[in-house]
Amino acid sequence: MTVAPRPDGPDKIAGRTIFGTDLEVPGMLWGALVLSPVAHGRIRSLDLTSARAHPGVVAIASDDVPGLVEHRMGDPERPPFPREEVTYRHQPIAAVAAPSRALAREAARAVRVEVDPLPIAGDLDELFPEWPSSRIEDPSRVAAHVHARKGEVERAFHEAETVVAETYRTAGIHQVALEPHACVAEVRDGVWRVQSSTQSPFGAREDTASILGIPETSIVVDGTWVGGGFGGKGAALLEPYALLLARASGRPVRLALSYAEEFRLGRSTLPSVIRMETAVTAGEIVARRVRLLLDVGTSLPGRDFATGYAIGFLLGPYRTPSFEVEGYAVRTNKPPLGPHRAPFAPQATFAVESHLESVAREVGVDPVEFKARHLWRQGDRTPFGQRVTPFGLPAALERARATATRWRQAAPARHGVGVAVGFWSTSTGAGGEARLCLSPTELTIIEGEREIGSGSVLIGLSQVASRRTGLPIERVRVEYRDSSRAPYDAGVFGSRTVGALGRAVDEAAVALLRTLGERLSAPGPATLEVRDGEIVAVHGTTRRPVSEIWTEEEARVGGIAAEGKHYGKSGEIDEHLVRDGTFYAFTDFTGAAHVAEVAVDPETGSVRVVRYAAFHDAGVVIDLPSARAQVEGGVAMGLGTALTEESIWSDDARLLNAGLLDYRIPTLGEVPPIEIEFVEGFPGAGPFGAKGLGEPPIIPVPATIASAVRDACGAHVTELPLSPERVARGLKLV
Repeated sequence: MTVAPRPDGPDKIAGRTIFGTDLEVPGMLWGALVLSPVAHGRIRSLDLTSARAHPGVVAIASDDVPGLVEHRMGDPERPPFPREEVTYRHQPIAAVAAPSRALAREAARAVRVEVDPLPIAGDLDELFPEWPSSRIEDPSRVAAHVHARKGEVERAFHEAETVVAETYRTAGIHQVALEPHACVAEVRDGVWRVQSSTQSPFGAREDTASILGIPETSIVVDGTWVGGGFGGKGAALLEPYALLLARASGRPVRLALSYAEEFRLGRSTLPSVIRMETAVTAGEIVARRVRLLLDVGTSLPGRDFATGYAIGFLLGPYRTPSFEVEGYAVRTNKPPLGPHRAPFAPQATFAVESHLESVAREVGVDPVEFKARHLWRQGDRTPFGQRVTPFGLPAALERARATATRWRQAAPARHGVGVAVGFWSTSTGAGGEARLCLSPTELTIIEGEREIGSGSVLIGLSQVASRRTGLPIERVRVEYRDSSRAPYDAGVFGSRTVGALGRAVDEAAVALLRTLGERLSAPGPATLEVRDGEIVAVHGTTRRPVSEIWTEEEARVGGIAAEGKHYGKSGEIDEHLVRDGTFYAFTDFTGAAHVAEVAVDPETGSVRVVRYAAFHDAGVVIDLPSARAQVEGGVAMGLGTALTEESIWSDDARLLNAGLLDYRIPTLGEVPPIEIEFVEGFPGAGPFGAKGLGEPPIIPVPATIASAVRDACGAHVTELPLSPERVARGLKLV
């Protein structure tokens, strides 16, 4: 196997790569946001006079927006600035631009704002005081409600031999990308252009157009290199403010968050309360009931998706003959909360895996055996009626079980071994388009996404083109273009880059080879090879250099072009089961089974992960080194979700740990040795049978570690993260 070098490696190692936070444009101003001092209140007055008195300063607020966008109306649910009421602490209520960053911040501090405080809703239990009943203290706080039901649930629970009910709680966590949000905007000749550190240039364009009320055709988004995203850079955040300041000043404006602002304004994730109930007879699940409260902060549009998608993971990859699921997305006076790597799936998996372990223990069955007995298999129907496509999770669980057995035999005292599984749905339904351009010396992939660090764009797409055409990967180059010149793509998220955009690259490659075959007068598509430094089209015994078969026009523009598009179909669910709201189908089933060995300190409750093993169904692995790196990174990130990471909010909705001194992520010394194995033979919907791998590695981690902790010391912790205090409480030490 040839290991492809990272084309971005040398520049990144040498520090030459320009990220969003590095952007410098001649003549630019620096932007700063004026932030609300309270979490909820009515704006009594907002005075920009002192700020505007500073030399070279431009300051804007809600009253200035109509003039700047020619009186167009944007999305009323997402105005750039609030006119009357602020709904979360640090909500932007004005913006300034100045010749230097220091002056911009000084001018922002000079803005005089008076806000009359209003009651704050910051806690789910306050809004649902008698939950899991359906009584709602304040119905206006419900952003979305979903409810589905199958079978005679009450009768099944009434007649069951065993019923287990538990409540789980999960914390909000932050993406902790190394690079905060940053962009540079300029408005000139009717074009609103922004360079931005974003996972989705086309998504940022759509969001910005909606917020400002500007046609998408007037906005150009040019993605920079991204210093990490993990879901936090999938939508517009700073771009509308930077563009408004650029329009007001007539100069380019750079706007970048400090790291404290990144914690306070970035789209950290959704805290939750989960009620799980399971009925069992003769060792088999007969019914389940799941209720979910999801804290969505000051809700953004689309939170119905968060609820209707997340709740499917709470049933897990298990056969369930009858069920009732109900979820509420609840608005609180926190910032708009958003996705993190595998949005809410690690938290849902923690709850369902821990709960089913409790159920198995209650009925006297080995937890791994109990889960294996109920796992979906290819051809099964999910509780919502979807047919399960090739699915390697049962095979992965068997390998995990064997590993756990071996580890337990060698584990010393106070060590425990845990096993958990998780599944994911690769977002192959999100659209992707790509263009190929073949010259006599290289094949160029022209697309609209910047590499965000994983290698899925630079390596994954190149491997697809290399495998399809036969060219060495060194002859394949990825060329990024801005949103006005690139083929459309939905974004780098949802483990979809190779699965969906890779399909577009593959289709373009097939079209290109077909064209070359026609030019060779061959009955089918050609392949490519390199001879004497030049690319040659080959079919059977016929070989001709590209330079001999391209047209004069193709030579002028630099290559033979071909285009590919992939807009995959989403799965279908049984809509007869849905009582309220929208449930979202999964698109391509992939799964993982993990094993962890931990040591628990019986005096403090602290947990140390000793070693870890991950068994993954990734379909056909396109690039093994990248795939292994994804699993290693996902497990490392999952350790934080499991053990240390937690957004801590005060009673007045203030984030108390807005920085890496108080918000603790795992250090390199806390990441254990990780064994990785890919389960093969279960092809997915991606090119050559690939499945997504960006998110699945994080999903089982919290559940696996919780299982190992329970095995080590008997502490059944039902809240994330498994902090020493919570484990100690489970041990009855506090």
